[in-house]
Amino acid sequence: MTMRTLIAFILFVVAAPATAQSEWARQVVTSDGPSSVSVTVYRDPRRTGDNGMNLNYLGGYALITEQRAVTLPAGEVDLRFEGVAGGIIPQSAIVTGLPDGVIEKNRDAALLSPSALLNGHLGRGVTIRRTSAATGGTKEFDAQIRTDASGGVVLQTAEGFEALQCTGLNETIIYPAIPEGLSAKPTLSVKSRVATPTRATVTLSYLATGFDWQANYVADVSADGQTMNLFSWVTLANGDETSFANAQTQTVAGQPNKGRDNIQRATGGAISLRCWPQATTSDIQLRNRAKLGDLSSWHRDQQDVITVTAQRLSGAVMEMAPPAPPVQAKQEELGDLKLYRIPVPVTVASQSQKQVAMFEKTAIPFVQFYETQIWANDYQEATPLVTTLRFQNKKRDGLGLALPAGKLVAFKAAGGERLLLGEGGVDDKAIGEEVEVSIGESPLVRYQLQAVENFDDEDSQWTDMVLTITNASRSAAQVEIKIDHQDNEELRKTSQKLGRKDGKDFWKVTVPANGERVLTYRVVRMK
Repeated sequence: MTMRTLIAFILFVVAAPATAQSEWARQVVTSDGPSSVSVTVYRDPRRTGDNGMNLNYLGGYALITEQRAVTLPAGEVDLRFEGVAGGIIPQSAIVTGLPDGVIEKNRDAALLSPSALLNGHLGRGVTIRRTSAATGGTKEFDAQIRTDASGGVVLQTAEGFEALQCTGLNETIIYPAIPEGLSAKPTLSVKSRVATPTRATVTLSYLATGFDWQANYVADVSADGQTMNLFSWVTLANGDETSFANAQTQTVAGQPNKGRDNIQRATGGAISLRCWPQATTSDIQLRNRAKLGDLSSWHRDQQDVITVTAQRLSGAVMEMAPPAPPVQAKQEELGDLKLYRIPVPVTVASQSQKQVAMFEKTAIPFVQFYETQIWANDYQEATPLVTTLRFQNKKRDGLGLALPAGKLVAFKAAGGERLLLGEGGVDDKAIGEEVEVSIGESPLVRYQLQAVENFDDEDSQWTDMVLTITNASRSAAQVEIKIDHQDNEELRKTSQKLGRKDGKDFWKVTVPANGERVLTYRVVRMK
């Protein structure tokens, strides 16, 4: 053996264990999904009860807890949790159950998508498969991608440069492999050092954006207009790309303090395909443009279809109460908050809404009245008053339970049909509170405000006002008017005694059927 051969052999023997150790130290373990999962949804704290959820932009969040069984080899392990929520807040993630703890955690940067796949092969070789619409024959040839997915994809072939999908033929890019770093699912990875091989059950908990929930109430008003039956849904929404199958699901009412999170969702973006003007660089007609068109537009259109369908379905479902719901959410205490637990596992599907019954109460007494707020010295032509339902959240009145914020839809039977009276919003209401829901404007009960006389002297100005309320319905109408005015103004010579409500002067009157009430007062402004 020569000296050179001996030295090479020694270097190989020395390097081999180091290489093996390096490979052993960089072992990757992938958990592709949880064995069990719990999803707790918190409402958007900035959304009021009368504003419905927008599935395209959900401002709430969820606490997600997953159980995953993993087999860990000895050494430094990169444990990848695939299928987490795309809106995961990485800094909130807590991993327990690893025998030697966590060294670091990372949110993987890029999801596998058409644009990410294309950008990952920028400057590299791919195969183009072109299909003739007339004959069905296919042709494959080599090409290189010369631009990214954002500004029109340019390919270089043996014949020169051309734009993707601008030939009028069906074209498909065939990629040789998936670029390193891309994942088919949103993924959180953690690093840990494991002393000995072990089988562990790991718990992963984290907060994620892109969720929300609300209550939806359906009120059926009795024939005499004195009581109503009230049915309530828990409606939760998942705007994330990840679904959670057979999840133990609950929602939390209230507004726990939580700051904003600037989360960059791991998406590849859209592919922009552009063709240059015809008859200048090519005479090929783009007969199949509709079929071959912008992939990003197609993807966006599909999302719109899904979203519209979900909204359309939710609107129909929210307005109808099913008979004798078999599953109802159970209310529990969570400190000063209320928790509503769905007693059976449900699937919280991506880009969708789900409803579960919350409660059903019958024969709740209520009052329907008409209201508005006016400026004391304003001028107003005949204007509809707002129809409002008022009831007490008390056990003696058939309720007496926490009412989460949400939408209320009111119906009443007429001529054998169940017809819509209107809809409005309900704020969070505790037991014992009064509930008022404005469901729309009345075309029959109106008011008009006019000034009839003005006077000005050295110390003050005054204006005599006339408020006329008309009722064109066949029943008497209870009317409540709040009167606002400037700090240097006073109301005097009122035709009826004023009360106070919500810090404002207040009139409460009954207007007879097919009749009117005329109220007068003087506005005095001190100089």
